[in-house]
Amino acid sequence: MPKNAAGPTGLSRRSLIAGALGLTAATAGGGLLSGCSSSGNASGAAGAAAGQAAAPSVTLGPKLAGVLYPDGYVGPVAREHKLLTNEKVTFKIVVKQDVTIGDWKTNAFTKWLEEKTNVHIEWNQIGGTDDDVMTKVNAMIAAGDIPDAFMGIGFTRSQLFLYGQQGLFTDVSQYIDGYALNLQQAMKDYPDARKLVQAPDKKIYSVPNINDCYHCRASNGRTFLNTDWIKQVGLDIPKTTDEFRELLRAFKKADLGGNGRTIPFAGYKDAPFDTFFMNAFLYNPGDPWLVVNDNKVDVTFTKDEWREGLKFIHSMYAEGLINKDVFTADQDQMLRYGNAPGKPIIGGARSYYWGGFLDIDQKDPNARWRKYTAVPPIKGPNGVQYAAWNYLGVGVEVAKLVVTKKCAKPDLLVQWADAQMELEAILRGYAGPQFAWAKKGELGINGKQAVYGYAATWNSQKNLSWGQDNTMYRSQDFRLSERVDPKDLTFEQPLYQQTVDNYFPFKQPKEMQFPPVTLDQDQAAQEAELKTNLKSEVDLSFSKFVTGQLDPNDDAAWNDYKDRVEKIGVKAYLELQQAAYETYNS
Repeated sequence: MPKNAAGPTGLSRRSLIAGALGLTAATAGGGLLSGCSSSGNASGAAGAAAGQAAAPSVTLGPKLAGVLYPDGYVGPVAREHKLLTNEKVTFKIVVKQDVTIGDWKTNAFTKWLEEKTNVHIEWNQIGGTDDDVMTKVNAMIAAGDIPDAFMGIGFTRSQLFLYGQQGLFTDVSQYIDGYALNLQQAMKDYPDARKLVQAPDKKIYSVPNINDCYHCRASNGRTFLNTDWIKQVGLDIPKTTDEFRELLRAFKKADLGGNGRTIPFAGYKDAPFDTFFMNAFLYNPGDPWLVVNDNKVDVTFTKDEWREGLKFIHSMYAEGLINKDVFTADQDQMLRYGNAPGKPIIGGARSYYWGGFLDIDQKDPNARWRKYTAVPPIKGPNGVQYAAWNYLGVGVEVAKLVVTKKCAKPDLLVQWADAQMELEAILRGYAGPQFAWAKKGELGINGKQAVYGYAATWNSQKNLSWGQDNTMYRSQDFRLSERVDPKDLTFEQPLYQQTVDNYFPFKQPKEMQFPPVTLDQDQAAQEAELKTNLKSEVDLSFSKFVTGQLDPNDDAAWNDYKDRVEKIGVKAYLELQQAAYETYNS
């Protein structure tokens, strides 16, 4: 199996055939209709009986004039908006409370979408942590007190399958095929999408979100080095494990942070660094450390190459080249390191992006974050050099909208979700109304004609958008067509370019990545305990081997660790994953 793969991107794309929103549905009758009542007398899309799709009567609206697209653009298109139904229809939907979204009832995007679709939503807003929200949702389901739909609730694939088999969640595949013209096009553009959202019974129990975040595919291994420091010590960006260690030694010796404050390399608990260093020894995607070799599911953390990686990382830690609190520091602590007053004190950091360890000032061309570059993966002693590229875990997200058996008009509700995949709806839903269509000659992140621009990279104003809690279609071309303002030096363009240059060429073959599988109820119950116990053991032993509480050079210590993993049940765990993997590919 090749050590590197520089072939096509993980999710292939096809030419855009049809666009987004502007859907029309023939409706008749009078009065206010309710999506949770089967007594309505509407015809066409809005009048389909529960559980039965009517003959499709939806069409695409014309493209919105004046919107420019780069050559070969694949993604959502701006279209004129037409009502989904002539008579207002009401659905009841459960959502999470969110500080930025504010009150879902008065939110600006809520009002805009209702005006454009003629669909009204009665919101049940649930507060608390994600765990609190799921506890309350499960209580609703147990009591039979369910809404027409759940939106933005973090159901797992196994939960969707379980509740789908029980008849609580609706199979929306027939409504997608009949009415969701935007999602149909997205699934043509991303052929893997349908497979990724299907349950083992080949049914689809949620309307998904498609978000092809290019730089996110390399996030788990992204690592930064201070290029000013590299120049000051007279070295180059390291290409091998030995060169990396020598560079950190040079940082420490020169004490470029001053007064002994220098931290050659910094990490923190929320951005595990095994995904960078271990990929110089074997392909390692990180937690839960599952890989596929010749169609056989395996784990990385018991392999001899993993042990060699432990020896390398331990050697750097023992020399004081890695911060002592690497396993306990949180992001606040990392920001204190990165934003230290005066001179920088860290030479490098493992972080998803600059904001994980530094404040990002986009206005200042000399801001500190610009001194750090995302560096390529390093090559190990046996020539291994992987960037853990996420082909399948990024791009398609299930459970954005889950329609329940309570909904009498699932076809119309799916249309309403699909309407949010039109280009203007996406822009407003993600960041609010403060956007503008790009002018001819304005360039996007990828250097091609831009399509749109925001007033700010991230909108922090409240009650304007739904953030990312709803269905959207954000293709790679869409994301890269955001206007780059030369006067506002956003981090998005260098993040994209450094991913292209430094990570994509080193991605592992797609077939090595373990896909997002679905387990049935019995499998999920077994897997939950095994996964939790294995993760606890691997995390704890990793930290002990790195810090020297356990010696990775000691055969007895290594064998004891493997024995503990075996006793927890790694064999049974792999058997469950193998069965799920084979079902996924059946």
